[in-house]
Amino acid sequence: MESNSNDNYVLVLEDRTEVKNEKEAGKLSVVSGIDDKGNLKTTEAAAANQAAFLKFNNKDGLLKNFMTNFLKQFNNPTHFGLYKVVADNVEQGVDNLRTMLHNREKLESKQQLAKMGVPFEDYLPQQKKATAIDESKIDWKQLDNLGLTRERLEQSGELEKMLNWQKSNLITIAVPIGDTTIYTEARLAFRTDDNGNIGLAIHPLRKEPQLDFPYMGYKFSPEEKEQLLTTGNLGKTIEVTPKNAEPFSAYVSIDPQTNEIIALRADRVNIPKEIKGVTLSDAQYKELVEGKAVKVEGMTAKSGKTFNATLQVNAERKGIEFIFDNNRGFKERQQQTQQQGVPHKLCGLELSDKQREALDSGRTLYLKNMVDKQGQPFNAYVRMDKEQNRPRFYKWNPDKKQETGKEKVVAVAEEHKTQVAVNNHGKTNEATKNVNEPLKSRQTQPTAAQKQKQDEKKQQRRGRKM
Repeated sequence: MESNSNDNYVLVLEDRTEVKNEKEAGKLSVVSGIDDKGNLKTTEAAAANQAAFLKFNNKDGLLKNFMTNFLKQFNNPTHFGLYKVVADNVEQGVDNLRTMLHNREKLESKQQLAKMGVPFEDYLPQQKKATAIDESKIDWKQLDNLGLTRERLEQSGELEKMLNWQKSNLITIAVPIGDTTIYTEARLAFRTDDNGNIGLAIHPLRKEPQLDFPYMGYKFSPEEKEQLLTTGNLGKTIEVTPKNAEPFSAYVSIDPQTNEIIALRADRVNIPKEIKGVTLSDAQYKELVEGKAVKVEGMTAKSGKTFNATLQVNAERKGIEFIFDNNRGFKERQQQTQQQGVPHKLCGLELSDKQREALDSGRTLYLKNMVDKQGQPFNAYVRMDKEQNRPRFYKWNPDKKQETGKEKVVAVAEEHKTQVAVNNHGKTNEATKNVNEPLKSRQTQPTAAQKQKQDEKKQQRRGRKM
């Protein structure tokens, strides 16, 4: 069990280097210290060894120092596990821990092990990712003029993309015009001018693509307009002429977020002959180079699963696009993309405006009593994936610094209160008080099978009384 805030606890090490299958528990021993060379010392989990145990308390900083040395010693910490056990009852605590580890796939054991475990991720050194653009060369006043700050971009996850020459997702900006300010949405990107200086490129949201006007000297035909509006891609290369520059052959697409027309130089696109384990035929390769949509079957994902998709060069993505919902038009896929984002309800949990605003700004929240597809309640850290514009769930806090000094967010969906009370807090209602298994989503009455078990237990109790 997890220690109380005022209790001393010891760390129990699970060594899984010699286990033969995932269901086995590794060798368990209690941490007794660290020698002069930084090597970990352990001892048997017996009450007689109490004096040798290295004891911790939630109020001191000993654990942080210990973990720093621990991670230096072990090159592959995934072969080990560390768990907190109350120091005054080590033998019983380790026996309980061993039982949980043998049944680590069960929901109840998972929840208990999550509470007792010491996550290595919280103590690994935070390495700042290298970026293509040197931040010292950026004029941050340009962002200030649009009502933005560096901190806001960093929290939302957009700054890292921009520092790697990518566009941000749509961001609300404030554009001062005379004595008034106009608020609009735009995608931002850092670009260099002719002198090599880094400036800010603004790609504002448009109501619709401007296809009725010449684009870089090229006038779209009615058929080409229809093609762009239907698929988002022109489906061929055309010659365009930028202002004061030489003409070039380009792929053309519509940015689904802003409705801006985008051109991509054809000579800068590298189309491989093999994609996701499938070697393209000469006909497929030729059509893909020409800008046409090509159906490819039997590709292999990172997970090892095979999949089929339609491939096409997309100018906005600066490469090949994988289209999985080809039966729906570009407009329909675009509307779905724009409707995604921070939901009002997440796994049955109603989110407050404050929670939705925090997720939208890039913060990580700890949400309790969400409900999975099997109707079981679960807790998780949640953060928006800005690249895919949807929430992601984490067992451990993906950004430990962000949680420091902040309360975890707790909210329970109204329709799940009965279920959560029974499953998480041991409470009952009259109809389900003899149901010895977790309730499903919105369940306040026993199922037919659960009712039969209740009746059988009643008959057994009556038989014993007679």
